[in-house]
Amino acid sequence: MTITIPDTNFLIYAIKHNINIDYEFSRILNNYEVVILNCIKEELEKLKTQLKGKEKFSINILLSLIKKYKTEDYNNGKYADEIILNYAKYQKNNNNKIVVCTNDKDLKRKLVDMGIPIIVVKQRNYFELQEI
Repeated sequence: MTITIPDTNFLIYAIKHNINIDYEFSRILNNYEVVILNCIKEELEKLKTQLKGKEKFSINILLSLIKKYKTEDYNNGKYADEIILNYAKYQKNNNNKIVVCTNDKDLKRKLVDMGIPIIVVKQRNYFELQEI
């Protein structure tokens, strides 16, 4: 089983571009479990109060979508990216397969340096697994 951790921007980008998140994960990963870290859920809740119109609608769709995924209350770090990195390192050190979903350049570089595979959105249309 591959633990799959999406970051906030990855989720928002996928919804904004009408990408079927579940289909794409199942297309590129055989056996996976999407885990939403509590910091990601909190960021979405915060954005919900700040945004209006289509953006707020997208956040509401995401908040209902992520309810079906496992939520992990892991807070080892100050910012969401730091928490994601620490969680990924923790899972890797416990010999669990993990992949992080992000388009953030700094986060991708740090994950690659740690030997953790990533999933990115390509051509605003589909997900691509980039293994190390």
